[in-house]
Amino acid sequence: MEATDALLTCGAAVTPKDWDRPATDRWTVRQLLAHVVRSLAVVGELLDADLDPQGPPLTGPTGYYRAALDHAGAHDGIAGRATEAASATDRDPMPWARDVVAALLDRVAVTPGDRPFVHLVGWLPFDEYLVTRVVEVVLHTFDLQLACGLTPSAPGGALAVVDPFLVDLADRADPTALALALTGRSSSTVCNVLG
Repeated sequence: MEATDALLTCGAAVTPKDWDRPATDRWTVRQLLAHVVRSLAVVGELLDADLDPQGPPLTGPTGYYRAALDHAGAHDGIAGRATEAASATDRDPMPWARDVVAALLDRVAVTPGDRPFVHLVGWLPFDEYLVTRVVEVVLHTFDLQLACGLTPSAPGGALAVVDPFLVDLADRADPTALALALTGRSSSTVCNVLG
């Protein structure tokens, strides 16, 4: 997954003094990296759990995001787990990050794309769930790059997955802000399809 290569490259560029700098309004650089890496580690854990799918599948990757973002307490739970994961890492979290990414890629290589992947908010085929991980990795790599004064960039193949996904969620954004953002016009109104 080329998105994970970009994440690891970005993490390797973080200097020791930057790990504890703010990355978002809630997280330091270390906590944000821990959040992303933890979201990749969970893939193997859920595959190992081998849970039976219940009810109809989620409607693709955007259906997963809609359900996950609307789940009560989702943001607070995510923030708490990221903080815990960051606290459990060494001063340099990159060896852990590299190990998790390597394990993920090994699992992806041997897991059929049509295998049902069961998550807290529902289930969907594994290859569709992987789209959600590409989105997480790319967007949070942007966050890390911006927090560390790096130019935001992502591999073209990853952006070819992320951009159409975000457009599919366009109904979640303020329509005026969306039109302004997509046409390069400035506005004080924030356009955010992820809420």
